[in-house]
Amino acid sequence: MSNLIVSFDPGASLTKIVYELATEGKPCLMTMEPEMLRLPQSSIDAYMSSRKGLESSHPVDEAWVSCTADGDTQCTVVGFLARQFSASARLDKLKYETSIDKALAVIGAIAQHNKLPNRFSLSLTSLLPYGEYQNRQAFEEQLRVALKDFRFRGQRLRVKLERFECLPEGAGLAMIRQRQNGKAWFNAQTIAVLMFGHRNSSLLLFERGKMTAGYTNGLGFHQMVKRVIERTSGQDATTLTAAIYAAGADITADNQAIRALVKSKDPKNINYELQMIVNAIATAKAEYWSRLYDWLESTLPAVNEVILSGGAALYLEQELQECFEEISTYWGTDLQQQVQEAFNNASNDYYHTFREQETLSFRLIDAFGLFMRFRAQMEKVA
Repeated sequence: MSNLIVSFDPGASLTKIVYELATEGKPCLMTMEPEMLRLPQSSIDAYMSSRKGLESSHPVDEAWVSCTADGDTQCTVVGFLARQFSASARLDKLKYETSIDKALAVIGAIAQHNKLPNRFSLSLTSLLPYGEYQNRQAFEEQLRVALKDFRFRGQRLRVKLERFECLPEGAGLAMIRQRQNGKAWFNAQTIAVLMFGHRNSSLLLFERGKMTAGYTNGLGFHQMVKRVIERTSGQDATTLTAAIYAAGADITADNQAIRALVKSKDPKNINYELQMIVNAIATAKAEYWSRLYDWLESTLPAVNEVILSGGAALYLEQELQECFEEISTYWGTDLQQQVQEAFNNASNDYYHTFREQETLSFRLIDAFGLFMRFRAQMEKVA
């Protein structure tokens, strides 16, 4: 058994990690902001020097990694630290390429947080959008090489990747349904897994127990946020995303999450700006759902069950329920309860940093389901 088992979900709005130490025998949670940025070592040194004596108690909040390839050392700040440098989530790049440095930062943060030695073994299972699933071999090869020798916050780490698995986003949930109801049931169904994420939306189709088709488009939640930014003034994508999500279906001028978005300090302009924001969000949501519905109508075949997941799915819960009112749907409520029971304790500080625990637990079910399956496989082999 490896020293560390990790389920890695490099989401475009939040990197979600479920891990277990061989010495502990229980799952733990870690989350990380999605931003990342390549910087010269001198920039990192200057920042850390300015912060001397004020370092974060959590390595995940001041995460940076460095690797040397062909004599050239590249440094990357990741997560909350990258946000301090006004970095972006790089939605323009392939996810598997940005996931290499994110994975190194995650492994380094876990190692420092738990005081692991400089050398240890790792088993890792990861998710990628179906549209990038064909890159899983390149992802594994590049990650395996990088893990052999890298530095996290200056500490040299040498990690042996003993076992690697990569599945399309949503596949973990399909495997959970198979374990819940048995192979005979699963093989007799035609099941669609719909993943509505921040970067894109995906559809996986399972027939006779096999994944027979997959589709990915660019209709992520960020498309809706982008439309709102275009129709308002001075809005920041990160803050706007959180506010839209918090407001949910209550897109009104009385909603505190929406009122907090107003930039104007002049009383005569506040109501005007507030109404502009409300109109922009309402219009953008209607357009976003129309585009998703058109994609579903043209892509989704006749199925027995639809599995729904991803943060945007919860945001569009009412629309999706009405869309699939004549089809059996699975939202992973039972798995969500397991997530809450596993992480709702004092030893998982990252979970308690989120006010909306129900929302986070829903966003975690794919990574958690993948982790439970991966660990069970490893125990069986052992």
